[in-house]
Amino acid sequence: MRYAACDVGTNSCRLLVAEVREGNKLMVLQKEVITTRIGEGLERSGWLKPEAINRTLNCLESFVDIMRRQQASQRVVVATSAVREATNRDDFLFLAEERIGMQIEVLSGPREGELSYLGAKNALGLKGNLVLVDVGGGSTEVIHQRRGIKSVSIPVGAVRAWEVDWDETQIKSRLAAELPDNLGSKTSPLVLVGGTATSLVAIKKGLTVYDPAQVQGEKLTLEEITAFHERFETLTLDERKALPGLQPERADIIGKGTLIIKCLMELIEREEALVSDSDLLDGLIWTLHNK
Repeated sequence: MRYAACDVGTNSCRLLVAEVREGNKLMVLQKEVITTRIGEGLERSGWLKPEAINRTLNCLESFVDIMRRQQASQRVVVATSAVREATNRDDFLFLAEERIGMQIEVLSGPREGELSYLGAKNALGLKGNLVLVDVGGGSTEVIHQRRGIKSVSIPVGAVRAWEVDWDETQIKSRLAAELPDNLGSKTSPLVLVGGTATSLVAIKKGLTVYDPAQVQGEKLTLEEITAFHERFETLTLDERKALPGLQPERADIIGKGTLIIKCLMELIEREEALVSDSDLLDGLIWTLHNK
C-alpha cells in the first residue's frame, strides 16, 4: 500500500510518498520540498497574509496531483506552527479544503513532536531513549521519553527569529524559559531534525544535489555549528545563496536557525548530535500504516 503525507510548515511545504516493505522498512518513492513561507509576517501581524496563503494553496494543489499520480491510497495533510497560531487559520483551512478536496489537520505542538520522534527513531534504528530537537520556521520542539513520550513546543523558530531579529541572548532566554528540567541522561543520543540541521550537513558535504542518504545519521558537533553560525554572519545574502548544499530560499533564515541549535545545545550541555532526514512526515506514514 502506498501512503502520502504532507506538512504545511512555517517556511516550507513538504511531501513524502512511501511504501512499507517487507521487514517493516519504509521505502521512499518521492519527496518534495517547496518554500512557500506561509508564516511570513506572522510574528508581527498574527495572521496569514493572502499572498502567503495563495503560494501555499498552489503548492498543495501540485502535491495532491503527485499523490494521485503515485496512486497513494492513504493520504494525510497536516499543518504546524504558523497555521496553529494564526488568527485567520480557519479561513485558510476552509480555502484549502475547497482547493485540494482534503481536510488539513492542525497538529498541536506536542503531537508534532511525538510524530517527529517516531519518524526519526525508527529511521535511525536507535534502541534506547533519545532527545529529539526539531527546529522549524515558527517553533522548536524538544521531545524525550520519560514514562512515555514528552514533548514541549517552544515558539522560537528560524523564520520567527529572523523576522524580528532576535539576538543570541534573546533566543537563549526564550528557549531556557520553556525547556524541560530533566531531559534524561547526557548519554542519550541528541538527534536534530528539520531544514536547518539537514542543510548544515549538506553544506558540510558540499552537496550540489541533496541526497537524504548522505545526510541521514551524520554527526554535527557544537564546535562545527558555532563555526557555521560565525561563517553565515560574515556572508552576504547572495554569498549564502551560492553555498553548495543550501537551498537559496533558505539563505535568509539559515543563520538564525543555526543560532537556535547552538543555543539549545549549550543549554542542555551537549557537544554533538546526530542529524535525521526522517522526521514528522515519516511519523505520519507510520501512523497511517499502523491504523
